[in-house]
Amino acid sequence: MKTILVTGGTDGIGKGVAMHFFKKGDRVIVVGSSSAKGDIFYNEARQLRAEGRAIFLQADLSLVKENQRIIEEVKSRFHSLDMVVLCAVSQKYRKTYSETQEGFEFTFGLYYLSRFILSYGLKENLEKAENPVILNVCAPGMNGTVNWDDLQNKNSFNSTKSKFHGSRLNDLLGVAFAQNDTSGRIKYILFNPWAVQTSGAIEAYEQPVMKNIMKLIYKITGKQVEKAIEPIIVLLENPPKPSLSAFKQRKEVSLAMKTFDKENAQKLFNITVQLLKGFPNEN
Repeated sequence: MKTILVTGGTDGIGKGVAMHFFKKGDRVIVVGSSSAKGDIFYNEARQLRAEGRAIFLQADLSLVKENQRIIEEVKSRFHSLDMVVLCAVSQKYRKTYSETQEGFEFTFGLYYLSRFILSYGLKENLEKAENPVILNVCAPGMNGTVNWDDLQNKNSFNSTKSKFHGSRLNDLLGVAFAQNDTSGRIKYILFNPWAVQTSGAIEAYEQPVMKNIMKLIYKITGKQVEKAIEPIIVLLENPPKPSLSAFKQRKEVSLAMKTFDKENAQKLFNITVQLLKGFPNEN
């Protein structure tokens, strides 16, 4: 029996992945912000008579301290982790810049910082597994640059651009993790699911007309969750040999793209470490 942790595991792709492994007979730790959705997860576990393999941890992963709490709880309860699947993201459109109580832009905190903290914070548990994998659901394979002068989009906030920028940061997170992981045992996979038919995808658009247009587009081109997770399952169960790989659906993305620049990856790593220095449990 494997142990899998899935953030954003009560909705969409995260839930699809979590339920696949749960039904397969594995232990699944789901991290989500909604206690009501956690109850649904437990109810589904009871229906399968598998309550002992279901763990729901409620957390606001936009906060550094909440990520640290989850890490400590996982470490205290589980010797090892076989897989960590990072799916937590808010698709909700935000008209204005929104800051967490810790002073970080919300999307930056949830979509990038959380994944940074969990990737490195759970590394010790992963290294105790036979074939450890981290799969980060973001958007590799897309062009774009990092705004080094305004990493958190404080000066020119745009909700859509903020999420796109977050994906570029996650590209570099994967590169830096592979560079800094001297053991080379953990396989880090960046995965772009492209268009998936989830309710959250439509929330990214504010205007009713645009929402209706996107509903139509997603209905035509978007995959249902069950189909969208198929390549994810393949990658998790049979991870590529390199320490870092990137995929856009089933197609491998070239790491020669500028978005995977190694110097930029180390630069972002160093900046992130400095941003987290004021928090307990962070070096």
